[in-house]
Amino acid sequence: MRFTDTEIERRHRAIQGLLKAKDLQALLLIGDMTVGHSFYGDFRYYTNNQVFFQRQVVVLLPDAAPVLFNYSDFSRRASVERSFIDDVRVSTNFIADTVRLLREQRADRGRIGVSFEMLPTVWYMYLRTELPDATLLDVHDDIMEIRLLCSEEEMEVYRKGATLADAAFSAALKVIRPGISEYEVIAEIEYAARKQGAEEQFTLIGSGKFAFGDAQSLPLPVPPSARRIQAGDSIIMEITPRYRGYWTQLVRMVNVGQPNHDLEKMQVVCRDAIKGGLEEFAPGRRVKDVTLAMQEYIAKTGFVPRPPFGHMCGIDLVEERVSLDNERLLTPGIAAIIHPMVRTADGKNVIFWGETYLVTKKGFERLHTTGDELLTV
Repeated sequence: MRFTDTEIERRHRAIQGLLKAKDLQALLLIGDMTVGHSFYGDFRYYTNNQVFFQRQVVVLLPDAAPVLFNYSDFSRRASVERSFIDDVRVSTNFIADTVRLLREQRADRGRIGVSFEMLPTVWYMYLRTELPDATLLDVHDDIMEIRLLCSEEEMEVYRKGATLADAAFSAALKVIRPGISEYEVIAEIEYAARKQGAEEQFTLIGSGKFAFGDAQSLPLPVPPSARRIQAGDSIIMEITPRYRGYWTQLVRMVNVGQPNHDLEKMQVVCRDAIKGGLEEFAPGRRVKDVTLAMQEYIAKTGFVPRPPFGHMCGIDLVEERVSLDNERLLTPGIAAIIHPMVRTADGKNVIFWGETYLVTKKGFERLHTTGDELLTV
C-alpha cells in the first residue's frame, strides 16, 4: 500500500520547499471524496490517505511534523496504517482544531497556504474571524507543478492501473449479450478491476442502436441504468479504475450481435486522430500541439472535432484538459487519457474513444494492451 521512504521524502521536501519559498507559516490541505478536477488531489499527494467519508485536513508547518485530522477512531486507524502521516488525530470540528493547532505552534499570524477551491466558506469565515492577523494565500497551482513532476514509482503505478482497465474490459466482453442490463455489465467491469486492487472506480456506460442521422441513437456514457441490451445495439463504456490513488482510463465501444458500419466509420476517425496526436506527444511538445493535430485530422475527414479531447490524469481524474488552451510543455512522467470526440456534420451523432498514455524520455508509452478494433460480440 505504501510508496518507498525515498518517494515519501521526495514529496515532503518538495512541499516544505514551497512553504519556505512562499514564506508560509502553515499550509492547510483539505481532502474529500469528490472525483474530478485537480484541486482534490493536493491532500492525497502529500498524505497518501484515501478519504472514504466526509473530508479530512492535514496541517503542515515549517518546523514541526504534519498533523492529520479525521473524524473517527476507525478512520484514524486506517490513516495511521496507510498514510504518510504519523500524527493522526480524531476531530469533531476540523476547523476549530486546526485553528487551535496553529495557535499552539505560533502559526496564527502571517501567510497560510490554502486552496480556495477546496476551502469551505464556513471555514474561510472562521479563519478570518479567529485569525485576523493571518493572510490566506492560494498555492494550489504551485502544488500542481510539484505533482506533475512524476517519479518512476508513480509511473509504475500508472502501468499497473492500466492493466486493471484492460482486465475490466475483457470481463465486459465475456458477459455482454442481449438481455443483460447495463447494471450487470458495470458490475462485471468493477468486479474485475476491484479484485486486482482498484480502490475506487468511475464507470460509465451508454447503450442503444446507432445510425447516422438519428439523434436518439447511442448516447454518450453516463451512470448505468436498468436498460437491457438488445441485439443490434452498440455499447460505449468509460472504464476508469483508481489504483493506489492514481487514475487511468479506457474508453471502448462494442457492437452486439452484428457489426455497425456507421459506428465503425466514426471509430476509425477517433482511432486515427489519436495516432496523429501521438506524433506530438513527446517531451518538449505542448499539450496544445497534441490537441491541434487531432483537431486538424478530424476536420479533414468531414466530421467535426469536439472537446473534450482528453485530460491529463493522476491523483485526480482531470489534472488538466487536453485542449487548445493548454500551453504546458510535456515532460517525462505526465500521463494523459487521450479520447477525441467526433461529431457528424449535422450534429446528430457523437462518439469518443481512447486510452491512457505516458510521456517518456524518448516519446510516449501506450499503457493499455487492449486493441484498437471496434469489436462485435
